[in-house]
Amino acid sequence: MRRRDLAWALLGTAMGPSVARATDPREVKIGMSTPIDAKRNGSYVWVKALADALGRADMHVKVYPNSALGGEKERMDQVAIGLLEVNETGGDELARLSPLFHAMRPFEIESYEHMNRLIEDTRFLAEVNEELADDDLVLLDFAYTGAMVGLFTRGKPVYRIEDLRSLRLRIISAGDLNLLDAWQVHGVRVAWEEVAQALQTGMVDAYLNPPIVAVMFGHGNVLDYFTDLRMGPSARCIVASRRWYEHLEPRDRAAFDAGVREARAANRAWTRAAIPRERAMLEKTGIKWLDIDPAARDEWRALTRRMKRTRWESPAAEARLKAMIDATRDPRSTGAAP
Repeated sequence: MRRRDLAWALLGTAMGPSVARATDPREVKIGMSTPIDAKRNGSYVWVKALADALGRADMHVKVYPNSALGGEKERMDQVAIGLLEVNETGGDELARLSPLFHAMRPFEIESYEHMNRLIEDTRFLAEVNEELADDDLVLLDFAYTGAMVGLFTRGKPVYRIEDLRSLRLRIISAGDLNLLDAWQVHGVRVAWEEVAQALQTGMVDAYLNPPIVAVMFGHGNVLDYFTDLRMGPSARCIVASRRWYEHLEPRDRAAFDAGVREARAANRAWTRAAIPRERAMLEKTGIKWLDIDPAARDEWRALTRRMKRTRWESPAAEARLKAMIDATRDPRSTGAAP
């Protein structure tokens, strides 16, 4: 029995009425784990633009924010079996299903313009979706959520990898250990709800996140510096139900495709404005923004490439992705921010 059919058998009768299968394919439910906030939440900017476009096409859209339909895994199961039409999610649920998606490594994407070229000028999305076909999923886009991922520290500015080695970095999963091992950095597993206290007590000295995170969670009084590592895009994945999408009438499918393009354009415009705004907001909280030179970033990249591989790795997928990334890299890039 395929995963989607087993999931339907196990979950189909257990879902509440709010997520029951729509009898009309023109009724579109969109699940999110993040809040409705068009100023600070780039993934909601993406979702709202899609919802508005579908509304103009007389499709009926309902957005469920703040994990109202369940956590990441629960919502992805609902998409896979056709109970939920569109979902905003992190990458973990896709990485184990698509070797090409899983092959993405920190420090390989230089800027959001680089990421845009990877999405729009290569077969990256198409090949990921070929790998997701058996799970009835379609990756529509990456919704950018602000400036790229960097390093927050308390008490010590970090400009090079050796500056970090005297600090303890907060981690959340066993997978992070491979990264820290490659960096030769100490880590402590701390739940997000306990991060502020862990920083105050000295249990940890640093964490990795986009700059907006410290602002949103009020960490200005427990952090001093943000190192702009630009490890990779700060983004959420937008996924649709393949079985729902493929059964849309041609007119509705065209409207949906057009809505995805509008959503992407709205999210990219929001991101261009959000990046300089986030730096100003961060510095207003008392956290100093640190720029690093390209050579220092190259040191991080070189060490990151030494990460131990897991059972999910595919050398063939890594080679395909590297070719796509290299083909879309800007040869004039000097390491400047996007």
